[in-house]
Amino acid sequence: MNDSSKNFVKVVRFVYDHMDQPITLEDLAESIGVSISSLKRLFIEATGQTPGAFIRRLRMEFAFRSLQSRKDSILEVALSSGFEDQSAFARRFKETFGYSPREARKKLNIVSELESISLDEPDIVELTDFPIQCVTERGLYFEAAPKAFNILKSKLTTNELNDDCLSMFIGIGHDKPHDAEVKEDQVRFTAGVALIEKTLGIERIILSGGRYARFHYFGKPNNLGLAYHHIYGKWSETSLIKIDKIKPAFMEFDHFPEALKEQNILIHVPLVSSSL
Repeated sequence: MNDSSKNFVKVVRFVYDHMDQPITLEDLAESIGVSISSLKRLFIEATGQTPGAFIRRLRMEFAFRSLQSRKDSILEVALSSGFEDQSAFARRFKETFGYSPREARKKLNIVSELESISLDEPDIVELTDFPIQCVTERGLYFEAAPKAFNILKSKLTTNELNDDCLSMFIGIGHDKPHDAEVKEDQVRFTAGVALIEKTLGIERIILSGGRYARFHYFGKPNNLGLAYHHIYGKWSETSLIKIDKIKPAFMEFDHFPEALKEQNILIHVPLVSSSL
């Protein structure tokens, strides 16, 4: 992981740890020891957003999830999301989602309401089981994914990392933090490699075959969450094809992933057996 990726992971962790407090650009820059101008460049490079826009989106996602849990009042959600009063929170919430916090409690699928990108219709493919050697880490996806891939990278030779015919790199996000079943900072991410016969001294698992919808995504791995919002939100709600919500989706990278570099990624989404 390069310095930019490490700094981005650190600053996102800082935001999550201070979600219920006011956060300034100075606070963010100081947390990773850079200037404000460098901080702004980092966020644009990593997400295409300014630091302020990124923080607002995270806070609204956090608030939406908290509202749906119904454990806290709207005022308590507002305060825990970093707002000083309920009215300011309600205005920002309506600007983001188009309806009030009270109405959000009636929504069934938070993912369908989140910012997403559009993807072309997927190919439907039939996969057979195949083995991968892998590393699984827990944390925020922004933390767990690069950490798992960094450990995996240390097990591979330069030739294995760079020769597409020797290796196939896989990423698996096991948990859905927006469902509130798993805390957002405890989700599991697996970084794996297939096609390598030698033993790497890490876990071996079988990736389950079956019918999958295969989406083609081009962009930065850092922004894959927006693609998943589209698939499990708008596409899932309008498609006649039904997603298997028990099996995890997985990503296939065209080369070893780097969080801030664009690449071709295939997102394989499992389908229930009666989908077709």
